Amino acid sequence: MIILKDVTKQYKSKPALYNVNLHIKPGEFVFLTGASGAGKSTLMKLLYMEEKPTRGQVLIGGINIGNLHPNKIPNLRRCMGIVFQDFKLLQNHTVYDNIAYVIRTLGISSREIEARVYGALNIVGLEHKAKSRPTELSGGEQQRVSIARAIVNGPPLLIADEPTGNLDPRNSMEVMEILDQVNQRGITILVSTHDHAIVDYFRKRVITLSEGQIIKDVQAGTYG
Repeated sequence: MIILKDVTKQYKSKPALYNVNLHIKPGEFVFLTGASGAGKSTLMKLLYMEEKPTRGQVLIGGINIGNLHPNKIPNLRRCMGIVFQDFKLLQNHTVYDNIAYVIRTLGISSREIEARVYGALNIVGLEHKAKSRPTELSGGEQQRVSIARAIVNGPPLLIADEPTGNLDPRNSMEVMEILDQVNQRGITILVSTHDHAIVDYFRKRVITLSEGQIIKDVQAGTYG
């Protein structure tokens, strides 16, 4: 699913990532951990093409995405779900429209759009909030809407960059339990986090970065 081969990302004099090699198989759930500045967000940005590697190859589904023409980047992003720390919801739109926005360009019928949106809302437990606006929701509910938006197109890969960073412990656990359920549906999950309790509780594969390099890669691991 995800392969990095000798990937370096250079900003000015110091590399944010240096000679990183990584292989994540389809269907895995992986935590990406490390201190602030370790390179977690840079690695995530390489995957959804906000950044390109200085050297090396980034492959998703066997495609070297570093060589993609800019006009093909939207197609790549449609094949993955992306969840951010700050939700990135359209504040003046309803929950339904925030989620439907992702698939309205696909040429499918309004009935199919409705079925997919409510299917995604069912997974995150927010069918009753379809007509609400983000400003009427709690932070945990907004992040659950973000997850629904990320999975509404049935992507094989979901990337979550610090998805619990703005949430309290209870909402953090609820969000991670939803991501675990999504993973059980066969979707590959990569979560960047600094939340020790979450990582220790779920005991998934843990990859730890330090100063732009992988220093630990453990199955059923903990944060420490």
